[in-house]
Amino acid sequence: MTVPSASPLQASPEASLADALRNTWPLLLGFALIMLGGGLQGTLLGLRAAIEEFPTLATGLMMSAYYLGFLLGSLATSRLVARVGHIRVFAALTSLASMTILVHSVAVDVYAWAALRLLSGICFAGIYIVAESWLNDRASNQTRGRIFAIYMMINFAGLAAGQFLLNLADPALPGLFMLVSVLVSLAAVPLVLSSRQGPSFSRPAALALPVIYARSPMAVVGVVAAGLSSGAIFGMAAVFAATTGLSVAQTASFVAMPIVGAMLLQWPLGLLSDRIDRRRVISLAAGLALLAALATLWASAGSPLFYLSMLLLGGTTLPVYGIAASHLNDQLALDEMVAASSTLILLSGVGAAAGPLFVSVLMGTLGSVGFLWFFLAVSVVLLGFSVWRLYLSAGPDDDSKRPWVATRPAVSPVAVEMATEAQVEAVEAAEAEAVEAEAAEAADAASTAPEPVKGAGSRPPSGPPA
Repeated sequence: MTVPSASPLQASPEASLADALRNTWPLLLGFALIMLGGGLQGTLLGLRAAIEEFPTLATGLMMSAYYLGFLLGSLATSRLVARVGHIRVFAALTSLASMTILVHSVAVDVYAWAALRLLSGICFAGIYIVAESWLNDRASNQTRGRIFAIYMMINFAGLAAGQFLLNLADPALPGLFMLVSVLVSLAAVPLVLSSRQGPSFSRPAALALPVIYARSPMAVVGVVAAGLSSGAIFGMAAVFAATTGLSVAQTASFVAMPIVGAMLLQWPLGLLSDRIDRRRVISLAAGLALLAALATLWASAGSPLFYLSMLLLGGTTLPVYGIAASHLNDQLALDEMVAASSTLILLSGVGAAAGPLFVSVLMGTLGSVGFLWFFLAVSVVLLGFSVWRLYLSAGPDDDSKRPWVATRPAVSPVAVEMATEAQVEAVEAAEAEAVEAEAAEAADAASTAPEPVKGAGSRPPSGPPA
């Protein structure tokens, strides 16, 4: 269903990257503020839960509630936008998210927080969908991939920087909750004041899970594994750090490390997957994640190795989503790729919702080290499955591979669709260039062909040119 514009003004995608950035910088600024607030909020709640001595299992359920809300919000936002328009939905959800954050500071109860986290997930899903659909609308076929890459850099950088805002106030007091509320409220200002129209978008029908699994079992397992890891990192890393005895400043650095690692390593791993079988890259990432989890388990809390191991752990778990999705796209027709992305979002969201819950069970059984044992288990399963798939079948031919596009698990449907559209457009552009090159070669060959000999009629020359 296509959502009508909220304004009669019809904006067209910008032809150049400079024009696109000039018209999208308010939105990118708003995203940076949302990422700062969102990064701070998740870690603050985990740290405060440890301070309040909430039961570990209840904390895991609370953190899982956010991802459940995110899934619900992803499904409901398009209907809400169809009724009242993008800008009104964005403003309303931003206000509601800001209010929800403040209520955390006065209703300090794990079950109340679980309900608030559910509501926060619904709100943030809607905020991302509306804002990312506007970003996608402003991009042209030539600029979409680059704009999305800039957006993903802002995404990771904002989440990482938000961790260090923990150092500005005591997490046991309301000040940091107020700061998150201010950041989220400010994020609405650039978009609401500068947007010329409400973008239009459509929600494609999802490709059925059995169809996707039949095409690529590795993609399904890789996406679920990335979702599990994402939910565990963003939901329970702060709880692990606090129960290990790290200070607030150390906790901020600890949670930032896997985000920085994903930002640094997703491009090398993704580009490597364009050159070799993507399943080999997934098995490499899983093996390195296994070593990183073991190193973190062995290292002293707060030591340089402790932080570097977490950087490697995040850098080898979160990028698996994009590589697995690209591996699936290598085996789909262009018109199936966007439809498949909707199912991948659901799989990733289910994994992200399950991650904190599984970690809390392990931490309740094994103590704080259960957090790391969770990553050991996920890495072993992913490594074993990827090696098994390599043994069973050959991968797609190099000629059929689509270019990798950076993304991460547990993002909105519009972000994944934007990344997939960038892949489709890159393939179409490459095919068009190949056709033009062949036509140019044919024209050159025709222009250099020898002239027929006079009087020889229509016969071709019998020998080589003189």
